Amino acid sequence: MPSILWRRIDRVGMERAVIEPTPDGFRLTGTVLLVEDDGPIEIRYSVLTDGDWRTLTVGAHVQASGGDRRMALNSDGEGTWSAGDDPVLELYGAIDVDLAWTPATSTIAIRRLNLEVGASAEASAVHIAYPAHEIERRTDYYERLAPLRYRYRSGDFQTDLTVNNHGLIVAYPGGWTTESEG
Repeated sequence: MPSILWRRIDRVGMERAVIEPTPDGFRLTGTVLLVEDDGPIEIRYSVLTDGDWRTLTVGAHVQASGGDRRMALNSDGEGTWSAGDDPVLELYGAIDVDLAWTPATSTIAIRRLNLEVGASAEASAVHIAYPAHEIERRTDYYERLAPLRYRYRSGDFQTDLTVNNHGLIVAYPGGWTTESEG
C-alpha cells in the first residue's frame, strides 16, 4: 500500500496520501492540514476508481473555523456525474477528478492515461477548489517527458511533475515536496 507525506512549499501545510487496491479498482485517501487566513484547516478526502483508474466516487470533509463542510459526488466512470440522486449535468464528460488542495489526484489521470514517453493527452476532470468551494468541469493536459516526469497544464497554469513508480507526485514545483514515502 503506497503512501506519501508531502509538505507545502508556498505556505504552511502537510498531507499524507495512501493508494490501496480494492476488489474492483483503487482507493486514494488523504488528510491535508493547511493554515489559511482564518486559521487551521483539515481536509479528509477519498476517491474510488475502477480498475482502469476511472473515477467512481469522490468525497471530502473540510473542518475549518467557519464550520464543517462535506461533499460527495458519484460517477459511472464514463462521464455521467451525480450528487446523491441528482444528476450534475455541467460535469458531463469528465472522467477524472482534480482536487485543488492536493497533488494526489494527478496520480489518477497519470495512471489512467498510461502515456508512453513523448506522448500527450487531454484529461477532462471535475475540478474542486478550496476555499472557494467551486466545482466545475475543466480540461487538463498531460505530457510524458521521461519515465518519471510529466508536464501538467490546466488553463494558464503549467508545471513539470516528477512521480515515483506508483505514479504519486514526488516533486510539484512551487507547491509540494515529498518528506517521506512508504
